[in-house]
Amino acid sequence: MNVTFYGAAEQVTGSMHLLTLKSGYKILIDCGLDYENRNDFEMNNKNFPFLPSEIDTMVLTHSHIDHSGNIPNLIKQGFTGQIICTEPTKVLSRNLLLDSIKVQAIEGQKRKGKKFSKKFSKKNHDVPTLYNKVHVDATDEAMFCIKFNTPFKINDEVTLELTEAGHILGAASVKFTITEGQETKTIGFTGDLGNYNSKLVKDPNPLQGIDYLVTESTYGGRLHSNITNPEELLLDYIKNTCEKFGGKLVIPAFSVGRTQSILFTLKQLYIKGLIAPNVKIFTDSPLAIKTTKLYEEYHDFMNDEAAEFSKQYGDLFNFPQLYVLDNNKESEMASLIPEPAVIVSAAGMVEGGRIQEHIRNHISDAFSTILIAGYCSEGTFGHELLMGKPTVKINNREKQVYAKIARTDVFSAHPDQAGLMKYLESVNYQSLKKIFLVHGDVSSLNKFKEKINLPSVVIPKYEESFDL
Repeated sequence: MNVTFYGAAEQVTGSMHLLTLKSGYKILIDCGLDYENRNDFEMNNKNFPFLPSEIDTMVLTHSHIDHSGNIPNLIKQGFTGQIICTEPTKVLSRNLLLDSIKVQAIEGQKRKGKKFSKKFSKKNHDVPTLYNKVHVDATDEAMFCIKFNTPFKINDEVTLELTEAGHILGAASVKFTITEGQETKTIGFTGDLGNYNSKLVKDPNPLQGIDYLVTESTYGGRLHSNITNPEELLLDYIKNTCEKFGGKLVIPAFSVGRTQSILFTLKQLYIKGLIAPNVKIFTDSPLAIKTTKLYEEYHDFMNDEAAEFSKQYGDLFNFPQLYVLDNNKESEMASLIPEPAVIVSAAGMVEGGRIQEHIRNHISDAFSTILIAGYCSEGTFGHELLMGKPTVKINNREKQVYAKIARTDVFSAHPDQAGLMKYLESVNYQSLKKIFLVHGDVSSLNKFKEKINLPSVVIPKYEESFDL
């Protein structure tokens, strides 16, 4: 068999890997959108370096858009096979893909130099997107759900098995057992791994009995900073921003995964009576609201802490001081109220979404804090904030930065270098024939390769193929 790397090779986004058997049978693992250069977004994602009609089967590790976001385009261009995934991944993907159409329209409008309007978002007449709702519906219909830890036979040559990857609800690692003639080989794809001791989802379940491994390396070159107890960290910011000064604690967070971890932690603080009664908590992201409801439905995918908490208190997230903002008007009102408050809003890297309005309203308030809960890639507005500039431009207006800008990894959905090494040790990495490092920037990949320090480690380039 042969593996070719068509995405997340020497970069983070656009995950897409192709297994080709000697018989010609082709399996695509993930089909994500490439966001490395937003100015070249359409060029990077519109066409595929292979014929979609020639792909027989696809496996989706999880719903995040850099892994799922180009599947409707794959179908649009001729793919007709099944998409194998877990049930939560199927449900979450639909919400994310529909949201992606809107994001593509907004970004396309910006590239044309137009101001985004709500009216435009409904019509989308003059800004093309990679796909539309018809293709998202077709994606949903093509998804075939299987359970964790249950071997599934694709054909006489291939059996696959999904195991918990952690990361987000329903995220999977995948192990392929492939028999060609008299020879059987196994290859594993981690997908995106979760951080150990996550607030909601289970720890990664290591792939066992594999010959080859394709592993994510997002934080392969660093250790997480500010690691502490999540409850202690949030409580400290609430006390020193909201309670002490009456300011706002604004937390940009990804709609799927991180927002839910933060809300769960806030509810734990509320249950213990540690949040002052006058501090309101707002969650402000339509996609995050939909996702939070799904987390409530899939208790079997939660870790023991979350499952026990839900059993004891009825649900994971809702409490009297939490207010869900359903529309733009409510969002604007919450941002402008004079009382102290915590605002959790998408997007995580402060790229688009309602979060930019909240930051615009509080960036010049010396009593407020903007707490960025995770990694911000270079070129994003979140990264610009973390650089410590005295002024930033929001909606083409310069704003003075007086608010405190802080960052924490405590809610990270990825393991750091130590966590990745822990995972590799659990799969007996020294005995593997090849370890392919993907889903990381070049610096992280090289540092992780040095850390592993084995001749079997390879950093594949885009479109590079390997016979296994």
